[in-house]
Amino acid sequence: MTSSVTGPRPLTSIRVEAFNSASESRGSIHDDEKAREMGYRGGLVPGVTVLASMTRLLREEFGHDWSDGASFHGLIRRPVYEGDMVTVEGEVGEADASGRVALNLRVLDPGGNVCATGTVDAPATMVSAR
Repeated sequence: MTSSVTGPRPLTSIRVEAFNSASESRGSIHDDEKAREMGYRGGLVPGVTVLASMTRLLREEFGHDWSDGASFHGLIRRPVYEGDMVTVEGEVGEADASGRVALNLRVLDPGGNVCATGTVDAPATMVSAR
């Protein structure tokens, strides 16, 4: 199968204001008071929320059907805090012989530190259609 995907190529990055949807979870790492007791500057934004910001980039780049036939793997590396303006960026890799392509994604905090990484394995047709 041949593909019109030429990579690697960067995706258009987006900025997202982090929101701690679990701030009312008293006594957890998401609670400001408890997180400060543990040495953090405040409650941590839930990991699922941080990872979801990567799917927002994919939706904006490839549309609502980006996940058809795709798989996503994400890893949290550093805390993200309420109100942080994070940058979500990524790149499309080369299509392989089976017609699949890898997309590598990152969430960066305001200081440019990588807070989360993600990899998407998708049909090359998903990315070549855009």
